[in-house]
Amino acid sequence: MNIKNFRNILTFGIGILIFSFSVFLTIKIAQNTSGNLTLAIISLIIFYWLSYLFIATSLIRMEYRKSEKGINIKINNEDKQLVIKNTGNGKSEVINNDNVKSIELYYSWNTNPFSSDLGYSKIMLNNDSKIFITQDKISQAEIKSLFRKKVKKEKSRFMNKLK
Repeated sequence: MNIKNFRNILTFGIGILIFSFSVFLTIKIAQNTSGNLTLAIISLIIFYWLSYLFIATSLIRMEYRKSEKGINIKINNEDKQLVIKNTGNGKSEVINNDNVKSIELYYSWNTNPFSSDLGYSKIMLNNDSKIFITQDKISQAEIKSLFRKKVKKEKSRFMNKLK
């Protein structure tokens, strides 16, 4: 098991633990309504929100790993192109300015290890197919330097779902 899979499993586990604790707190608060209800509700909202962040981050990472499985990407700076090789069938595809319609870059604004890897590049080709390249494979800055004139959209979020 590599470190990325371990981190993803750990993140998911922490999210489930926080969620379980939130459910436990909800039950306890429902049984004892004599305390400060406002403070209890605020605490619950914070715990449910934290569990959502941990679980959603883990699921998005799993989606990223699935999309990049069996693909090797190399940059050819001289010819300003990407070479995408499918290790399963051995086929290669060359992406250059001629066959790229537009590019969207999605950055993760958070720079800590929790979500800094949740960014990707979306390349729309002239044949209406899409290629997703996660930040783990090639950073958005490298894609932008290769295809500067084709970049149409740049977004920055905490985490970015492939779409």
